[in-house]
Amino acid sequence: MDPAAPVKARLAILDGKVRGFAIHLHHPSTWVVTEDCYLEDLYVDESVRGAGLGRALLDDLVSLARAKGWARLYWHTNHDNTRARALYDQYVASDGHIRYRMTL
Repeated sequence: MDPAAPVKARLAILDGKVRGFAIHLHHPSTWVVTEDCYLEDLYVDESVRGAGLGRALLDDLVSLARAKGWARLYWHTNHDNTRARALYDQYVASDGHIRYRMTL
């Protein structure tokens, strides 16, 4: 990855292997003075799900965002992704927004 690119990845390494990642980017916002951070993808290898790696990745990203002074951290997930939502709901309640995505 180009170090100058706004897209970054945090890695979860277990037993010397990458077992998960959090891909994120920060960007300006018209709603707050500082930047926002968008968690584009959080993934944990199925063989180690439930071991706390997803929580560790989120906690790490929250710490990074606070240290950088970013105003908000946000992400999307499918409404039926119950396993991920069980984790996410421990951080913050859904804000009720629905995503629209147009492929161009």
